[in-house]
Amino acid sequence: MAEPVAVVAAGVVTPIGADLDAFWAGLVGGAEGIAPIERFPVSDLRVGRGGEIKRLPPPARRLPARGRAVALLAAAADDLARRASLDVRPERLGVVVGTALGGVEELERALAGDRRPRRVADALYASPARALARYLGARGPVLTVSTACASGATALGLAADLLRAGRADLVVAGGYDTLCRFVMRGFDALRALTRDRVRPFDRRRSGLLLGEGAALVLLARAADAPRGALGRLLGHASTSDGVHLTAPDPEGRGLEAAARLALAEAGVAPADVDFVSAHGTGTALNDPIETAVLKRVLGRRAREIPVNSIKGGLGHTMGAAATLEAIMCLLAARHGVVPPTLGLEEPDPACDLDYVPGRARAARPRVSLSTSAGFGGCNAALVLEGVAA
Repeated sequence: MAEPVAVVAAGVVTPIGADLDAFWAGLVGGAEGIAPIERFPVSDLRVGRGGEIKRLPPPARRLPARGRAVALLAAAADDLARRASLDVRPERLGVVVGTALGGVEELERALAGDRRPRRVADALYASPARALARYLGARGPVLTVSTACASGATALGLAADLLRAGRADLVVAGGYDTLCRFVMRGFDALRALTRDRVRPFDRRRSGLLLGEGAALVLLARAADAPRGALGRLLGHASTSDGVHLTAPDPEGRGLEAAARLALAEAGVAPADVDFVSAHGTGTALNDPIETAVLKRVLGRRAREIPVNSIKGGLGHTMGAAATLEAIMCLLAARHGVVPPTLGLEEPDPACDLDYVPGRARAARPRVSLSTSAGFGGCNAALVLEGVAA
């Protein structure tokens, strides 16, 4: 059983809200963040819709690097800084950021002709995380992790490990990704994007839609956490099954292993889990596989508790997704409400758990399990403990 780590506060920028309060209100109210993409041409694409952030809040100070990824991270960091103090020696403040695509939009621009060395440097995977560290004045460990769409969960787990090892006193951790033509063309070519709405666990589900955003949390050792912290990260695990470049393991073995290992690290029995934040992409393969995994891991408890997916309103925000979902778990405990699964209207017999259709539900989950999966067989799970307001 690992030492719990406190989640002191959070900050976000998303397609349904440019700060934490707006994000939560959007989740509970069923806000739709999916719309036609406006920042770049999409007329040649099969699908031109996504969870695009139409207007970013201005940064609190000058950004240390160019690019939308840095702007997203700065917006989330500003929101976080309004909610918690980062008053610690710079050498003891760490940064761990997860992303599926890093600064790929800057690479896209470099390949289009702007090949200045600075543009190419800003395109590196690690560049946005380093820029965030400069923006925050952090001089402790700075890490970038890319485990596809599980990155935001893996980043939180690595940040917790840094704290437990005494490498830092505070760590800003989370995930981000941006919408750009590169990623849209790639998912378009894979025929992974739906022309319908995103419908997690629905009989008519036909694919996902992409979104963008950034989500950051401030982590501290539980003994050092201030009063009023959002909750605690009890356990984390990451696994890789590597069955296929893009398709999930039909048996969900890697995801199952991650969930079991995270529960074991947390010292939490399946009977003690009150809520599951599912990966829930709305794709034909993912949703029934995940349903089966939850039944195996949680047994009878899987049918007794709410399970949701928030991707119906946000789109799949890739590197940000798992961190946003972890934050949602803690806010559900704080406010006594579980957000609905938007797009779920016609239940699928193969997805037969309580997926919170229609509208938000009164509930106060103390212990939550959050599951994430990504291309290349990357899987992650978090076990979180919330605190009532």
